[in-house]
Amino acid sequence: MFIGHFAIGLLAKKNSVLPSLAIMFVAVQFLDLIWPILVLLGIETLSIDPGNTKMTPLNFEYYPYSHSLLMAVVWSLIFSLGYFLFTKNKRGSLLLGALVMSHWILDFITHRPDLPLSPFTDLKLGLGLWNVPAGAITLEILLFGLGVYLYYRSSNIQRKTSFWILIGFLLIIYVMNLAGPPAPNPMAVAWSANLMWLIVLWAWWIEKKKVSIQNS
Repeated sequence: MFIGHFAIGLLAKKNSVLPSLAIMFVAVQFLDLIWPILVLLGIETLSIDPGNTKMTPLNFEYYPYSHSLLMAVVWSLIFSLGYFLFTKNKRGSLLLGALVMSHWILDFITHRPDLPLSPFTDLKLGLGLWNVPAGAITLEILLFGLGVYLYYRSSNIQRKTSFWILIGFLLIIYVMNLAGPPAPNPMAVAWSANLMWLIVLWAWWIEKKKVSIQNS
């Protein structure tokens, strides 16, 4: 799942109340922001295996530290506590912790049984919606559409053009992931996954208040 995770961030964001959309995007994609770093370091592994599921050629061979249920809970607590220590915003901290956990829940729905229960067991989980493309695509598009609609209606967007360009960009990436050729190798996947930080910066820019300059 890709735009479905961002959809949860959009759904959770209301008005101009903190946390910012950028921080929410970090939260909903936190597991996937950790994962490519661990792959590049050789700690976690994947392979390119077309037919692995009907929707993705990626075979997530070993990723217990970023995507196991136990570690998802741990990362949720760490993220929530870290935000609270910096902001003292209890409500925002609890929300961000829930958003981090939402990533694993959505992955559990879509992935085949490749999500480890913990780094200490071989048991793997996943409902496998990726093997029912019509269901997976419908769910993700509906979530994303609802998130975009509610965020646009309830938030004071500072840069509306940039917002719609971002939405279009995310949809293009989604279609390319579905219809494009498989990545040439696992390292290419990991390096490209790090580009999600650009989406976080984009979200920050969308909500950044415009400064009016007046001639004196």
